[in-house]
Amino acid sequence: MTINEFLQWIMASGGATIIGSWIVERIPAFQILGSKIKEWVFFGVVSLIWVISYLILSFVPAEIIAMIEPWFMGISGLFVTVVVGKLFHKVDKVD
Repeated sequence: MTINEFLQWIMASGGATIIGSWIVERIPAFQILGSKIKEWVFFGVVSLIWVISYLILSFVPAEIIAMIEPWFMGISGLFVTVVVGKLFHKVDKVD
């Protein structure tokens, strides 16, 4: 998945919601908030992620995106590997 495809996924298919949920659920301060406040904070985080994606797609020159692409591919690959590794470790735990 290229950076452009990733940003389009964020904007068009609920990617901002998935990423926002992943982020806020790991913040201890978020966990102690009341449900209505959590809802508004979550909406703000998701909106911010969507707007940043839109701004990058709209205003960052293709040359800059091309320069960043190898870094994106490396970091996103590592992220997926770590998540899959954690999942595998939970499923395949030997007692």
